[in-house]
Amino acid sequence: MIGVKGFTWKVRELDERIKELASKYNISLFLAQIFINRNIPEKDFNSFLNPSISDFHSYTSLPDIKKGVNRIKKAVKNKEKTLVYGDYDVDGITSLAIFYEFAEKYPDIFSFYIPHRIKEGYGLNKDIISQAKDNNISLIVAFDCGTNSSKEIELAHSLDIDIIIIDHHHSKEGLTPSFAFINPKREGSDYPYPDLSAGALSFKFLQALTGENCYEVLDLVALSTVCDVVPLIGENRALVREGLKVLRNSPRAAIKALCKSGSIKQENIDIFHIGFILGPRINAAGRISHAQESLDLFLSRDEDKAYNMAAILNKHNLLRKKIETSILQEAERIVEENIRNNSAIIVSGEGWHVGVLGIVASRLAAKYYKPAFVISFDKDLGVGSARSIEDIHLIKTLDKCSESLVVYGGHSKAAGIQINKNELENFTKSINNIIGKGLDVKEFIPSLDIDGSLTFNDFSINFIEDIDKLKPYGEGNIRPLFVTYNVIKKTEPKKIKWGYSIWLSNQTKVFEAVINDKKILEFLTKSNKFDIVYSLEKNTYYNSIRLVIRDCRLSGYEG
Repeated sequence: MIGVKGFTWKVRELDERIKELASKYNISLFLAQIFINRNIPEKDFNSFLNPSISDFHSYTSLPDIKKGVNRIKKAVKNKEKTLVYGDYDVDGITSLAIFYEFAEKYPDIFSFYIPHRIKEGYGLNKDIISQAKDNNISLIVAFDCGTNSSKEIELAHSLDIDIIIIDHHHSKEGLTPSFAFINPKREGSDYPYPDLSAGALSFKFLQALTGENCYEVLDLVALSTVCDVVPLIGENRALVREGLKVLRNSPRAAIKALCKSGSIKQENIDIFHIGFILGPRINAAGRISHAQESLDLFLSRDEDKAYNMAAILNKHNLLRKKIETSILQEAERIVEENIRNNSAIIVSGEGWHVGVLGIVASRLAAKYYKPAFVISFDKDLGVGSARSIEDIHLIKTLDKCSESLVVYGGHSKAAGIQINKNELENFTKSINNIIGKGLDVKEFIPSLDIDGSLTFNDFSINFIEDIDKLKPYGEGNIRPLFVTYNVIKKTEPKKIKWGYSIWLSNQTKVFEAVINDKKILEFLTKSNKFDIVYSLEKNTYYNSIRLVIRDCRLSGYEG
């Protein structure tokens, strides 16, 4: 049976190994089960629960890092003009801000540049490289881009400009012809953890340049890691855990200003604040105006100026929300007319703001649980963003209908495309045909991966504290979900500050639960006995356990 939110419930069975693992590593049975569910290797159990600086890998095993560092030092020694180039999102901006810790000592050598999202697009471009030659620049250091820019790098080489690539994207082209290619995912890399953000790589590069630990920039590393949605496992767990500590005490003017603008107490910053309050504000300039404004904020040492710049980013974010809502409503009207027989969502409009297409695509993919393509046409040329669902690899799918596209790129879950208007019909037919043949109808139904079945008798404060050891949660390490069957409603839902509160029982114990979804609220208002899927949290005010309900259904369908 499907829950009221439209999810199928996939409940993990208890693994026969949990008793042995729990005893061996002195952890609870539930933690052992969650480690098995997450495919965490035994050797990583302790570091997963207690990530620290000791889990940082040495920068020395990054490919070409010594070569890149020596080239920078040569540029400084010879006073060569060097352009530092980055992407327009949080990861790119923080990467440049981290490198600035070194570069600010040499203002006559280093200049910084971020391309305009709409006018120039993502990554290295030939116009900027040509301008660099005109400005006597002999070295470009590219952060968070460049892995698949062989043509642009070859142009730079022909103009006697060296390029250092510091990036984390997958390569479609193999090794680049750049002077140094520092990417843990590249061919020939021996780095033990490939999934670092560009901000984390910038931190490693700064360490290599200075010979110091540079832990003061871990606040920026945490921002980049969370906002770029890289997996919060392995080394990233340690980087974020330590980065949060630095963030909460950071003297950085940009952090103080962003917290004030977002009404956050800096000492309380957590993953949620980074992903949903700070990150959107930093990204807003690149979406609505120019990401240079966000970079200027992070390069500022003046708190008064930083507050003013953060206020501008806040205005950009409000405008972004307004534009996004307008396009989303228009897109949803189009979808509702065509959703039934299509395996993918493909919507387009004239003059839709390119800066929010990816967000709209994400919303559509989540709501309808189908891959979503949102395209904005300017006369005959369309620019689009795509977001996918489980089991559908966007780039592999686009590879099969590339003849309909001008250009495309991205990864399994997100992609960007350019398409001529006269190819839209062919593209729509091809995408729907490819996806429709590759998937069963059931695969268009979203699922909840549930870590196990509990009764209220299993709950204790120690259990909650055990679960909290799994923080920080994020990509690759989602908050654990549990199911309890045959729950009885003890009170009607009551409005509280951030949702609704309800008291539930399983005959012997009573616990508070909170609801933040209208469908769940309506269901629980009308029902008395049901099954629930939830996460657990500690109510620190009362030192008690609280359930956060994610889905529910009528009782009687256990298993």
